Amino acid sequence: MSLFTLNKVAAPSTPAANKAILYIDQATAPYLRMKNEAGTDLIVSGIMNQSTVGQAPAAATRTYVTGSNLLIPTVKLQVGACFEWTMHITKTGAGTAASTFDVCVGTAGTTADTARLSFTKPAGTAVIDDGIFTIKATVKTAGASGILVGSFWMIHNLQTTGHAVIPCVVVPNTSGAFDMTVANLIVGVCVTSGTADAITITQVHSNGWNL
Repeated sequence: MSLFTLNKVAAPSTPAANKAILYIDQATAPYLRMKNEAGTDLIVSGIMNQSTVGQAPAAATRTYVTGSNLLIPTVKLQVGACFEWTMHITKTGAGTAASTFDVCVGTAGTTADTARLSFTKPAGTAVIDDGIFTIKATVKTAGASGILVGSFWMIHNLQTTGHAVIPCVVVPNTSGAFDMTVANLIVGVCVTSGTADAITITQVHSNGWNL
């Protein structure tokens, strides 16, 4: 059996035709990357995060979703970069107000980061329910005036009560232009639950690719 070791390095130059370079990004959280003859430089396996610990956000308080933070590599955000967050969320019999979920971008990995995409889940009813919430975002344009496009959707156990008065909720949104060239950016999700809304996020799966 053979083993080989790759050192962490800065992004290499574009290789010659019909060649590709494998290297370890020198970022704080290093990633295995490949750069091809076209200059395309991507993570080999994507980036992931998760949380299996229940989180009960305080009502009407913007809260960073544990396990949603994804650290952007040193090559910065590129056109076509994609993100997906899947959350299992339960609610008690309390709470009927709408809740807001946002994709936040910044360097803190906390509620100090700026909401770039916001999605409002319609108000539900005072009934216990379980739902799967999914948020997807794609970099439409990159650089100093980058734009994210995204969508939020939710399915839940009940048809006309609980999390929503319809069985499936779909909400699209597009960000304003913002600077994607900042170093050490983190992309994550924040939630602001409705007043007296008693929800628990029981698990989170976070993924990023084309980065």
